[in-house]
Amino acid sequence: MKLRLPFRLFPDNLKHFGLIWVINMTVPVYFLLQLPFREAWIGFVAVVILALAFRQALWNMEGRFAYALIQITSVAVLGYAYNPSFLYFGFYCIMTVGMLPTVRKVAFSVAYMVTAFVLVMYLYYEKAGEAVHLDFIPSLIILAVLPFAMKSHRKAEELRQQLRHANDEIERLIKNEERQRIARDLHDTLGHTLSLITLKGELVERLIPHDPERAVREAKDIQTTSRTVLKQVRELISDMRAVHLADELRQAGQILSSAGIGFETVGDVERIRTSPVVMNILSMCLREAVTNVVKHSKAKHCKVKLIEKSGSYVLKVHDDGVGIDGAGSKLGQAGSGLLGMKERLSLIEGTLEFSKREETGTTLTITVPNVVKRQQTEGNR
Repeated sequence: MKLRLPFRLFPDNLKHFGLIWVINMTVPVYFLLQLPFREAWIGFVAVVILALAFRQALWNMEGRFAYALIQITSVAVLGYAYNPSFLYFGFYCIMTVGMLPTVRKVAFSVAYMVTAFVLVMYLYYEKAGEAVHLDFIPSLIILAVLPFAMKSHRKAEELRQQLRHANDEIERLIKNEERQRIARDLHDTLGHTLSLITLKGELVERLIPHDPERAVREAKDIQTTSRTVLKQVRELISDMRAVHLADELRQAGQILSSAGIGFETVGDVERIRTSPVVMNILSMCLREAVTNVVKHSKAKHCKVKLIEKSGSYVLKVHDDGVGIDGAGSKLGQAGSGLLGMKERLSLIEGTLEFSKREETGTTLTITVPNVVKRQQTEGNR
């Protein structure tokens, strides 16, 4: 059974404009009612065709180009048959023209409209034996420009909508990635420890009748292990909380200072204005980078530099040590951390670059998009 939708004259987003349009259509009807029917019937037909073509153009995307040409033709007939002032109804035609899917169709429709309206003005005043009035020329220029402006505005709105959808998709992917990370941490970290507690508990149960002293020692090990589990749970919860880059920088300074590594920052992190997701990933990447410096670099000094570029932030972490690829250290020791950073950055179209030089040490360059600034820029256009 085919579902029949209720009839609607105009789409919901154009309902008020449609009502205004209907009211304005009473102007030519009122004018035509003042004339004898043998003179007015052509105008009534043109008005009906204009109204039907306008309404259908709002609903039928495939036939919109044809309906636009029909509207222009109807307005031209009204202007030629009665008065060139009816050509001002071309402002309603350009709404349909501006909704056409391609610039080529918009350009053709505008060219057709300008040609038809100029021809109407010439023929009407030629028929009336009067000089052609040029007061309509400014309006004709506006009629020719407006469809392209409307097309550009609609394209910008579509791009903004696509950007919003892309940001929503990024948020969803990041949430899924965090769920997977938490699942891996629970399995790899807590799973093994809890299994150990279970085994030791079974061992204590068996030892109590035969070797109480060893049972007590094993019970104390269970207590130590359970405290370790509690600490791991707290660390997981801490990792799940949102982190600001300024807070992470202060913590990085404390960690490096404790390791005997000098710390220097360049750039004002307080000026960063970006989405919480981007901020959180940037902070987590900084944490991993500083951890690698402490564990693998054997450095004496570490420098963190923040650079704001057009539409992006660049975070550079440089140390003067041997780096994770230096002597006595394999890339694999920190490779999982770098891989995790790349995976997180890929979710927000960020990049990670790694470079090492014997003379200058190691540099990690992290680039993330400034999504908030992009949205504001798009909105101001």
